[in-house]
Amino acid sequence: MRVDTIVTDEGSSKASGSELLDTKNSDDITKPKPSQFPLSDINAPVILLIGKTGAGKSTLGNLLLGTSEDENPTFNASDRFSSVTKKSGSANIKFGNMTYNIVDTPGIFDTDDLNEGVLEEIAHTIQKCAHGIKAILFVLEAKRRAKENGQYDKSISSRKQTEDLEYFKKSSWNEPIKAFVNSMGNRWAISPNPEIFPPNSIVHKQRLEELQKLITSDIDGVYTNDLFQKIQEERNKSAMITNSKEKERQELEYIINALKEQIVKLQSEVDNLKSRSCFGLETQVRLESGRVIQMSELQTGDRVLSNVRNGIAEYSDVYLIALGKLDHEEEFAIVSFTRSDGSKGQLRLTVTHYVFDENLFAKDLRPGKTKILMSDNNNKLVPVFVDDVTIELHDKYISFYTRAGTVITNDVLSSCYDQCPPSQMLMDLVFLPVRLWTYIIPSTHREERLHPYVQFLETAYFLFVNTIRSGKRLIGN
Repeated sequence: MRVDTIVTDEGSSKASGSELLDTKNSDDITKPKPSQFPLSDINAPVILLIGKTGAGKSTLGNLLLGTSEDENPTFNASDRFSSVTKKSGSANIKFGNMTYNIVDTPGIFDTDDLNEGVLEEIAHTIQKCAHGIKAILFVLEAKRRAKENGQYDKSISSRKQTEDLEYFKKSSWNEPIKAFVNSMGNRWAISPNPEIFPPNSIVHKQRLEELQKLITSDIDGVYTNDLFQKIQEERNKSAMITNSKEKERQELEYIINALKEQIVKLQSEVDNLKSRSCFGLETQVRLESGRVIQMSELQTGDRVLSNVRNGIAEYSDVYLIALGKLDHEEEFAIVSFTRSDGSKGQLRLTVTHYVFDENLFAKDLRPGKTKILMSDNNNKLVPVFVDDVTIELHDKYISFYTRAGTVITNDVLSSCYDQCPPSQMLMDLVFLPVRLWTYIIPSTHREERLHPYVQFLETAYFLFVNTIRSGKRLIGN
């Protein structure tokens, strides 16, 4: 999967400006003129457009599709102040011999008061990508930031910046932008403003070719996982039913039965999920400086030890934190273990927290039978058996998220996500928009409740996975 950056400069409502994008052959893009179709008809790997309202997602999609100058472009472009795209839409696009579905999503991160309907639509879109995601294009409007508060305050678009990429970088990029683009593997491009560079201009074609190359080169294959593959298997089975009315009836019956089976259980679990914590406040993490602190001291922006690979310690930014005291006592698993040097250790975390090496909930660890991964003094992850697991009730907690999605706590490699199995990768994908956006506008969220967007994402993911599970059990019966 590719995650590439698209930068846009301010333009008209028809074309919001210069976006960072990925294209190859402009002649392949413009013929034939594609039309939009619903997400239910997605039939190929997806190129996903995400970003803020008015940043130029829809314009970017139309540029790639060659319909930006049409009277009725494929995707309706918005101005900076209101989102036209309320529902995700898709259209076929062909690069060489490969066909993809380009998907335009509603604007997110537009206000402090997050719109749950928009978030639900984003989650619904991800669920529909059973053929995998080829690339995620993060569309960013090119503006300067005020030095005092980090907010955008000035348009920086110009003809020279679109014509000369190095000049654009030197004249426009501040440190957050540089860090963000570097985190994407320095994959970025500019989409030309059609009002300045018409489709037949050399600059217009050159910028689109650069964008297509980013999407199609270097990394083969698409983002996928077992869950996506299983969804596609069920769709293929359904496609074998020749009678369309019978197919529709069976699909509807499948969904209804799955929901009926889980509705009571899910409601209880979702209510708990919204307030569920992750770690005990006394749990320790290691900062990049080498200092070891308790989680209660963590601040957003701290870089903590998140993994060890090939003898190298990896550190990751903390971008969201919630800590405080619950209005009820929550079950915590106290996991006891023996380190490779013989010293004893413990880790306190919620019973449905995900721990590695055997990818289990904390409550499912079995003394002397299951292993966890421990970091040692030689920068290695060593599997050790769990000595004991007990359950205690506590009401104080901390929940936080690193960009890596993992953290090493009390020397144990753990996920940052609660209710994570069966797929850490899917949770990483679901959380991608908020991770990307906090690169540009760092969050200061450190309250007694999870960020509302995170609450929604965890709830939507949990509902989705359990519905899929229940549906597969019904099919198996």
